[in-house]
Amino acid sequence: MKLEQLEKLAKLKEQGMLTEEEFAEQKARILAQADIRLALNRFIEDEKLYSMLMHFALFFAFVLPVLGWVLPLVMWLYKKETPYIDQQGRIIANWIISAFIYLLVSLLLTFVFIGVVMLLVLLICSIIFIIQGAIRAKEGRIENYPLAFNFFSVAEAGMVADTSSD
Repeated sequence: MKLEQLEKLAKLKEQGMLTEEEFAEQKARILAQADIRLALNRFIEDEKLYSMLMHFALFFAFVLPVLGWVLPLVMWLYKKETPYIDQQGRIIANWIISAFIYLLVSLLLTFVFIGVVMLLVLLICSIIFIIQGAIRAKEGRIENYPLAFNFFSVAEAGMVADTSSD
């Protein structure tokens, strides 16, 4: 695609429809777009980085709860065929469901004040667990969040041998 665009651009220059400056400007724009696409493809292909960002996407739950739960799940489903990302997605899904259960119980117990404390503990734990999960994902480790129920089985192998890049 980039080559085709450059060839068309060269023809326009040969026909005198573009000046040397216009040609150079358009050529630079096409090459810059290609570089951005290449960088984006590399980013998407890096399993560890992608998994880390899936974990960090959980932070959106503090701003828009539904987005914070849906975004990492959509990211997981998009790349579920990759075994490492699939395991990380299972870890995240286990935490989302577990945290939701803890949230419901805490909200029910707010009437006897202990629920307020539980909500605060859940908030702090969520922040810590998300950061730990992201770090573990970047390191290539597969470990469930502490206190997460195992709704989706996770092959906790500690380290994954064949992930793309460090």
